[in-house]
Amino acid sequence: MGKAVYLESVAGVAGDMFVASFVDAGVVGAAELAALPGLAGLEGVEVRVGKVRRAELEATHVEVAGVPESDLFQHSHGEAPGPHEHRRPPGPGAGGGDAHVAFPSAPHGGGHTHYSDIDRLLSDSRVDAPVRTLARRIFRLLAEAEATVHGIPVDDVAFHEVGAVDSIMDVVMASYCVAKLGTCSVYASPIRPGRGLAKMAHGTYPVPPPASLRLLADMPVAQTPEAITRPNVELSTPTGIAILKALAPRFVAELPPGTIIAHGAGAGTMDLGGFPNIFRMTLFDDALPSDSAEPFDRDRVVEIACNIDDDTAEHTSWIAAQVMERGALDAWLSPVTGKKGRTAVCLSVLAGEADWPALAAWILEHSTTFGVRYRTWDRLKLFRHFERRETTKGPVNFKVGTTRDGRVVKEKPEFEDLRRIWDRPQP
Repeated sequence: MGKAVYLESVAGVAGDMFVASFVDAGVVGAAELAALPGLAGLEGVEVRVGKVRRAELEATHVEVAGVPESDLFQHSHGEAPGPHEHRRPPGPGAGGGDAHVAFPSAPHGGGHTHYSDIDRLLSDSRVDAPVRTLARRIFRLLAEAEATVHGIPVDDVAFHEVGAVDSIMDVVMASYCVAKLGTCSVYASPIRPGRGLAKMAHGTYPVPPPASLRLLADMPVAQTPEAITRPNVELSTPTGIAILKALAPRFVAELPPGTIIAHGAGAGTMDLGGFPNIFRMTLFDDALPSDSAEPFDRDRVVEIACNIDDDTAEHTSWIAAQVMERGALDAWLSPVTGKKGRTAVCLSVLAGEADWPALAAWILEHSTTFGVRYRTWDRLKLFRHFERRETTKGPVNFKVGTTRDGRVVKEKPEFEDLRRIWDRPQP
């Protein structure tokens, strides 16, 4: 059994909330965080840790204080996050967000901190090498997103809020928290970007703003909970998204199976009424053996199922065929006895963790069912590859199943190739 962590964007993710969840879980102590500004070359900066309540739940809040008013770098000025940042209450109609670009033609100052300066600061810092490496990776992701959005070279990117001392410390502290875990499998829930509009340094943008949207590429997202009634709210900041992206977690629909060791909730400052503005981490022992000890491959899949008793056999069969064409791993129909003794079929669909929401939505829109159920399965399976072999009947593709070290366990010819042979006119 290996150690694993589940990172849950209950109300989105921001750097300070990420860090606070690790403190709340007891993985990292306040004294450890207090020592990081000095190691990062930010003398005079303080890290304050305290308990707060969010929607009647107790959580930990982390704040960076004592930010110097003088220039952090020789030619740029640190700027405290705007009113839309998670760590401060939002202004009217604002939600979250913390990374906005300054064009290279703009004069230095006015809250512009160049990416190259931040990277140099981190590179020269005295934090441990794993912390330094991850922190630089996170800022690189932020800079690449901004550069792509604005069509400028990465080295020309200059930040507003994300270049502030407290945002830099958020990244350093988050990297420290991750390094403290050691070797660990990382899982995460889909990210909640928010909705509406957000005011930023260069104007008002839709949520998620351009850089956040770029960072969210290839990452699953979830809608804003109905209990959050604000029409304009940015729940996940670019820094928070970049932290998760740098960790490359396995995204899952629910808490993975295992034995829980510790858990913690990190609070943002924004008041979301009856919905807790928190980010949660759960540390647990994974339920399956570690990859190094297991001779087989393993993954997680989602099974979608629904009972159908009011459709034709032809249309139900079409539904099963269509989900396969749309990326399902498998689909099957099972006879069942429904309510009131009616004959029915159960449609079951196996899908990847990133694909199942779209498939479930398609089933709801194109079948007669009013609802689907879903659950996550752990799979233990053979490693597989395909070999094209010449036979007396022509070339045939074989699926070959092996162990991790390459030992062949079984093999079988592909059905489509066999059907092609069977369909040929017999001599």
